[in-house]
Amino acid sequence: MVIIARVTCPNCEAKATITSRKKQSAHVVNLYCSCTNTKECGATFRITQSFDHFLNPPCKTTAQLAASLIKNLPREEQLELIGL
Repeated sequence: MVIIARVTCPNCEAKATITSRKKQSAHVVNLYCSCTNTKECGATFRITQSFDHFLNPPCKTTAQLAASLIKNLPREEQLELIGL
């Protein structure tokens, strides 16, 4: 999972830097962060980021699903689908 995020400190809301990350599973990662407001805050904290679900499935997955469904149809129905 690629991390592209702007992190802010939950204490002072200043920008924070991701100092390290630890992958928990294929879809969950812990981000270890440090507040850049070192004079007034300087907090360090962990954020857990996870994948929830697709809003639109990837095209390749959709095409593979369609091919699988077509292969399981009787030959006559396959030919009918492609207009022969």
